Amino acid sequence: MFLTQEYRARPTHVGALALYDVFCVTNAPARIQALEALPPRNLRLEAAMRSIREQVACLDTAEAENQAPTVSITTPHRNLFDLVAETIRNDPRGRFAQVCSRYDPALAPHENLPNGRMSAVQRSFLEKIWRPLARPRLVAAGFWQIANIE
Repeated sequence: MFLTQEYRARPTHVGALALYDVFCVTNAPARIQALEALPPRNLRLEAAMRSIREQVACLDTAEAENQAPTVSITTPHRNLFDLVAETIRNDPRGRFAQVCSRYDPALAPHENLPNGRMSAVQRSFLEKIWRPLARPRLVAAGFWQIANIE
C-alpha cells in the first residue's frame, strides 16, 4: 500500500517496472496475493508493462546513439497499480487484513511481532528476498524511503 501511494505521487518508468517485477510478475521474488488483479488472470497490467519496457528500451537505444526516441514516450499512469492495491485491501481473508487486525501503530514494529521475534519464515524472507533482491531494486528505482525499512 505504501509503495503504491508513493508511486502515485511520482509515477516513473523505472518505478513501475520495479513494482511489477518485485511484486506482480508470475515469478516475482515477493509476489503478492492479489491473484485476480495479476497475470495470468488479469493481463491489463502485463500489457501496460510491455509498453513501458518498450519505451525504456527505446530511450536507452536513443541515448546510446545520441538520437531522438523512435516511439512516443509517455509518463506511466499514476493509477497503474490501484487495482492491485484495491484487491489486496478488499480481501477480508487476505494477509493485509490479517496484519491490519493485529498491528498496533502505537507499538514499535518489533513489538508487533509475536513474542517480539520474527518467525523462521519471516527471517528467511528478510534475508533471502527483501534485503538482497526487493529493497535494492526498489531503492534504485527511486523509492528511497524504503531504504530504511528492514
